[in-house]
Amino acid sequence: MSRELKSAILTAALLWGVGAGTCLALPPSLPPHLETMGNGFRYGFPPQVEKQGLVFAGSVVPIQRPDVRSRVLKEINYLLQDRRSRILAWLNGADALTGVMAPILREYDIPSDFIYLAAIESSYNSRALSSAGAYGYWQFIRPTAANPPKGCDKYNWKMIMCDWKDERADLVRSTHGAARYLAWLNRIKKVSLNGRPNRDGFNDWLLTCASYNAGPSRVVERLNGFGAESYWDVPLPVETERYVPRWIATALIGRYRNFYGVQIPRTRSVAFETVDKIRLKKDLSFVAMARLLDTNPRVVWSLNTQVAPEKGVFPARSGTRSIEHRINVPRGSRNKFIAQLAANGYTK
Repeated sequence: MSRELKSAILTAALLWGVGAGTCLALPPSLPPHLETMGNGFRYGFPPQVEKQGLVFAGSVVPIQRPDVRSRVLKEINYLLQDRRSRILAWLNGADALTGVMAPILREYDIPSDFIYLAAIESSYNSRALSSAGAYGYWQFIRPTAANPPKGCDKYNWKMIMCDWKDERADLVRSTHGAARYLAWLNRIKKVSLNGRPNRDGFNDWLLTCASYNAGPSRVVERLNGFGAESYWDVPLPVETERYVPRWIATALIGRYRNFYGVQIPRTRSVAFETVDKIRLKKDLSFVAMARLLDTNPRVVWSLNTQVAPEKGVFPARSGTRSIEHRINVPRGSRNKFIAQLAANGYTK
């Protein structure tokens, strides 16, 4: 910020205080984010980012380029000024779910910044539904969720969607699915750019993120049409133009909360235990399960959002076929739950 602008702000503050009949001392310093005010934006980049550059998800973001700088700052300012309640909710959700999501992303060598992508996709809402039919935490549409790549079991992101459950709304299953899909886009999917032979994956997390939003074919088509290989060098659909900068902006605000003046109360991390490979002798309703666990049915559902709330039951069978269940219970209650299932005739 220029010395003249800083002086003008301080003078205005003093005059306002005097005009209001208040004795207002000059503040010793401006809020940190106002120190970087410039480029027409209230909020700029933190000093360490200005000094060291911005590396995000393993890619250098060329913020020295005016167009790139403006696109990222525009999203930072949009979130902090026009959508402040939303960014606060997103950061709160990220804090609550990092303990579950981060280890899954690490398992597939996905940068931890992708935790914030789920905020943009669904606001961490298990039941988020888009106009295009995308559903759940990571907003998979049915055809994508049902059709993983063939002959590539390591990246099999298939999720079960049936009349009583939808794994797109399952925090663990959908995060595994998203991580596998992202890893496949980045490392496996055949990509041909600018007339060169197919390569394995985009090998660039920003292009991978853009492809998650717009579809890989559209991203490749635009890159080839403009003879480009960088996300920043090609015009993409309007939504995708903002999608990647908003992801970067969300993560930066999350990293530099003190700088941006964002205060989030301490959030309790989502924590649960899983009882796997359970076969039931009779249907287990959320109401009955809550009684077994000395809790309430909403708590049961909050840990098992893959089950449609209008169903509210883990069925024992589908037709003549026995169903194998994976059921989440509050942390510390796994052994009690297993014992109660047996004692009440739900298992052998």
